[in-house]
Amino acid sequence: MGYIVDISKWNGDINWRVAAPQLDLVIARVQDGSNYIDPMYQSYVSSMKAYNVPFGNYAFCRFVSENDARVEARDFWNRGDKNALFWVADVEVKTMEDMSAGTQAFIDELRILGAQKVGLYAGHHVYSPFGMEKVNVDFVWIPRYGDIKPAYPCDMWQYTDAGNISGIGKCDFNRLIGDKPLSWFFGENEPAPGFLPPDWKTNNLGSITVTVAIANIREAPSLQAKVVRQATKDSGHVYLDWFYDGSHFWYKVAEKNWMRDDVCKINKDGKTKGVVWISGTNINLRKGASRNDQVVGKANSGAWDVHFRYEDWIYVYKDGVEGWMYFDESYVKWIR
Repeated sequence: MGYIVDISKWNGDINWRVAAPQLDLVIARVQDGSNYIDPMYQSYVSSMKAYNVPFGNYAFCRFVSENDARVEARDFWNRGDKNALFWVADVEVKTMEDMSAGTQAFIDELRILGAQKVGLYAGHHVYSPFGMEKVNVDFVWIPRYGDIKPAYPCDMWQYTDAGNISGIGKCDFNRLIGDKPLSWFFGENEPAPGFLPPDWKTNNLGSITVTVAIANIREAPSLQAKVVRQATKDSGHVYLDWFYDGSHFWYKVAEKNWMRDDVCKINKDGKTKGVVWISGTNINLRKGASRNDQVVGKANSGAWDVHFRYEDWIYVYKDGVEGWMYFDESYVKWIR
């Protein structure tokens, strides 16, 4: 999967050409209270649209009363781009006695104005003291840095402020930890690019590891297909399906996410069964797992079932032809 990041003026100038393929979702700051508009917001929005990066809006809240919260929400709505997927109230500092009432007024006003999906970002240390559990909201986003997840129910976890992405540099990283998939935030009925099907843990062909510094992940199994994101070396991915284009294999790692075989490898994890693709011809198949054993058949190019494995030998079968063959990576590749 790509990255989910939140940005503000503190991220400075972003190289969107470099950053965009790595991003699943961006949440951009519009304002800090009614009196401060983020000076980078409009530039960020223009670039995100140009590079087809999905985005949401957030506002740091400074309201001092319920009425002021409604005014601040109106300012947020008027300043925020209406192509945003959702709107977020960022509540971190105490600015009035009943913070939950002010937050609810802010969120309700956004809904009245037309926001279809409204989220709440609340500091982990203020979530309970501010009574944020009482706020009626569409999703909750909580920061807690390190390996320990938030102690409160939430849909998105900001787990570090020290992430690093080419084109952006240091930034906040977030991940989804609730029951809402990325497609929910996109508001789509069809799975969004990068979305894993609900049965991916049981209905898969194994796993894949990236073998190059940066691997392009494309929307379809073709070099002409759009690069939707990138993956870094040694990152692991579930292996859902494969496609052979006549010279290379493509591996599906999520919906509309494909990697070519020259940037990754299939992890067999010691498995003895599966399917291999043989690219050679007239490969000797033997009676036993030894070069001294009798040749009992020949293997040609195509997909072959693997029934057994012994050290560097595999027992293959296809269309009534079977036997032991030496596993030579120059012409044999696991595909399942």
